[in-house]
Amino acid sequence: MKKSKLKSLVKTARKNAQKDIQIVVAAELKVAAGKLGQDVESLSKAIAKESKKVAKRIAQKIKIDKATLVQANDTAKAAAAVESV
Repeated sequence: MKKSKLKSLVKTARKNAQKDIQIVVAAELKVAAGKLGQDVESLSKAIAKESKKVAKRIAQKIKIDKATLVQANDTAKAAAAVESV
């Protein structure tokens, strides 16, 4: 696989991980704020902003296994080829 294609796959995987982390962190913070008696609606914007920052920092430190990523990509391409036939 070309190096540029591999970088693209890693970047896409990292972005997907960042989105997943952001959703989970925001949901947990909203639950915690609700338990503490805070108005979740008023804190919603701040929670979204901070969860995005945290998710970005965490996603940058994630080590993505390139071999597994390439194998998963090849499997997905094979499945798509089978479906198109």
